[in-house]
Amino acid sequence: MPKNGPPLKSDEVAVLRAWIESGATWPEGVILRERPAADSDWWSLRPLERPELPSLTIEDATIARTPVDRFVLAMLRDKGLAPSREASRRVLIRRLYFDLIGLPPRPGEIEAFESDQSPDAYEQLVDRLLNSPQYGERWARHWLDVVHYGETHGYDKDQPRPHAWPYRDYVIRSLNADKPYSQFVREQLAGDVFAPETVDGITALGFIAAGPWDLIGHAEVPETKIDGQIARNLDRDDMVVNTLNTFCSATVQCARCHAHKFDPVSQLDYYRLQAVFAALDRANRTFDGRPEIGRRRGELMAQQRQTQQQLDAFEAQVREAAGPRLSEIATRLDSLSQQERAGFRAPPEHGYHSAIVAAPDVEKWVQLDLGSEVAIA
Repeated sequence: MPKNGPPLKSDEVAVLRAWIESGATWPEGVILRERPAADSDWWSLRPLERPELPSLTIEDATIARTPVDRFVLAMLRDKGLAPSREASRRVLIRRLYFDLIGLPPRPGEIEAFESDQSPDAYEQLVDRLLNSPQYGERWARHWLDVVHYGETHGYDKDQPRPHAWPYRDYVIRSLNADKPYSQFVREQLAGDVFAPETVDGITALGFIAAGPWDLIGHAEVPETKIDGQIARNLDRDDMVVNTLNTFCSATVQCARCHAHKFDPVSQLDYYRLQAVFAALDRANRTFDGRPEIGRRRGELMAQQRQTQQQLDAFEAQVREAAGPRLSEIATRLDSLSQQERAGFRAPPEHGYHSAIVAAPDVEKWVQLDLGSEVAIA
């Protein structure tokens, strides 16, 4: 103490000790002020400006085909470097395939591109790959990594999310459709407001629930308990962090406790952002991929309700006809079922700890799957 500085001298420590023992009275006139957030005048936060194109020599001007080439060539010359020789068509098609769809070209496709003498052969190949379904599948992987998309909840139980895939398919579909980025952002943050009648407006909200979720802290521990409150706070923090990390490329986590030291986010900013998500809870949501599916589902649910009513009426008649004997049989079956559950040993895939109980004296266990027999000394 202090951190990264020389330790306090013994007389300085004695002053602090005496101050604490006297009640740690704060001196009058001394006011602690909140540290201001980091300066927002950064290059990454300034409005984009169109720079002037670099001047090139006559030789370099013949090489440059796009404005980007001019900047690359200018930087190479500034560093005393020469540009690489022009890539062959075989190299170009391999680069395009791996960049755009993540797969290598077939031998026949390489031969066709090498023999294509049309002046726009390269542009046609780019357009064909951009129009292929594999383009969205490849680049969606990058986006899903950014939003930490997962098909299991994470944490200790790590249960599967059987309804996570619609968001994954939404991202793929949006990239393949060349959806405007502004619409892409709006749908993921507030699709239920901007496009409530569309499939994308609902499935895009999977972005908010893409991250890890503490099943125990939310489903098994009530919000009245401290652990439940902690789990919910961490859940809202994940929503805020995921939003700022994804769309602003700015960290915000530090502002939970103090003004951010490196990004221009104050503690007040953080909790204003968290208030946006404060009323949200993650849950599975029914949706229909097409209108006809929704209509058919409504018809089947109506039939199900009608059949259930008929079944309830029939069971009431059976209970009345059977008399007390039926209740005795049901009680006996319930008792046998409880005995069976008491002797049941859950396999490893059903969880990694024993059930939660209120009594403090109940023996608990934690299950470890080491993959093979290991002697534990």
